[in-house]
Amino acid sequence: MLLSRQMSFICDFCGTTGDRTPYLCATCNLLVHKNCISLPQNIMITRHHHVISHSYSLTQLDELCRICYEEVDTRYGSYHCSASDCNYIAHVHCATDKAVWDGKSIPEDYDERSMVALDESINWITDVVEQMSFGENTVAVEIKHAYHDHNLRLTFSGEMNDDGQCDGCMRPISTPFYSCEQCKFFLHKECAELSRKKRHPFHKHALMLKKSKTSVYPSCSSCRRLYHGFSYKCDDKGCAFECDIRCILLSDTLEHPSHEHLLFLIHNFSAKCSACRRNGNPWDMAYRCTKRCDFTLDLQCATLPLTTWYKHDRHPLTLTCTDDSDPSQHYCDLCEHERDPNDWFYYCAECDNTLHSKCALGDLPFLKIGSNLQIGSNLQIGSNLYKYFFHNHPHPFTIVKNIWDCPPCKVCGEVCNEQALQCKKSECNFSVHWNCRYRLRL
Repeated sequence: MLLSRQMSFICDFCGTTGDRTPYLCATCNLLVHKNCISLPQNIMITRHHHVISHSYSLTQLDELCRICYEEVDTRYGSYHCSASDCNYIAHVHCATDKAVWDGKSIPEDYDERSMVALDESINWITDVVEQMSFGENTVAVEIKHAYHDHNLRLTFSGEMNDDGQCDGCMRPISTPFYSCEQCKFFLHKECAELSRKKRHPFHKHALMLKKSKTSVYPSCSSCRRLYHGFSYKCDDKGCAFECDIRCILLSDTLEHPSHEHLLFLIHNFSAKCSACRRNGNPWDMAYRCTKRCDFTLDLQCATLPLTTWYKHDRHPLTLTCTDDSDPSQHYCDLCEHERDPNDWFYYCAECDNTLHSKCALGDLPFLKIGSNLQIGSNLQIGSNLYKYFFHNHPHPFTIVKNIWDCPPCKVCGEVCNEQALQCKKSECNFSVHWNCRYRLRL
């Protein structure tokens, strides 16, 4: 029954406070929010692979919510997994958040075994042409892949081409990888074996593995970066959600060398990233400390490669998060500009080379080197297409990676180290930084 007076109380169904008129069950001595009366008994959420059920008097000890990683007071209502070998538990307000729950109730007589499981073992390798046995293991050494016209051969070891990019994740190529020498097409073995479909912890629909066209510059819905190569796109008609390879492979929790505690994935992130100090947007995702330290990583920083290569160093450079060196050493060895000691950087201890993270990776680390940017090329952000106009320049621009010959930018005059845009026509033959492109005047 509805009490006739306002009062402060703790809702027995959700465990949060209320200050209005609650509903009372005199038999059970329960006080409940009006909205909590209609809580569904059983639901499915994107953060767990079993049905979870509502209960308000569990006998187990208090545990951490597997969504927000704060303590669940099990004297009050929560959602838990009823599978005998699973101890998943979540706050009511976390489990019923629109980002993880589709608003549908699961019937009491629902047989979870009848649920069509998403088979993540099926990939886009359409045929194994040749395979070899190594002890008890069998490895496909030549394959056909749905996203390339020719057979791909496996390389286990050997020297890498510094310019080589995986056409799946756009990261520098490393062994083991599949390749087509005829087309200079490369795929890390793990990228070739990516499943056709995946689920995302904050998206309700299944995602399908796709390969982007180099004439379009998609933006990842999770980290907002432009990319080429493989991504997972929503199968649902009218939904524009897409996630690049780096973000889709992130798990609910993350151990990162920059912080001593475990981090957990959150959405609606609007705090400042502890690494780059950018303010997040309300719709962004990020990682926060499970111990509630004042530490947060946005997805751009959380997915920075832990090692990278520099043209003048024969060792990999390591992502470094603190700098206690002499202030006179706070300079980048590539651009020769000063470094902020609070910013992350890449460092080789053996050669004492230090680079800004942006200098080490470039402005466009996940776009295909050699692809052309036409006048009016499409930039896709979500369901919206934008045009890149270079004023009235008549020629396409090529995304290049300058290794030895680093020309000056036509706009700002600074050297175009690493990635830049270049017009290769003989009558032009100039370069421009990506961030200077809007100021180009001819």
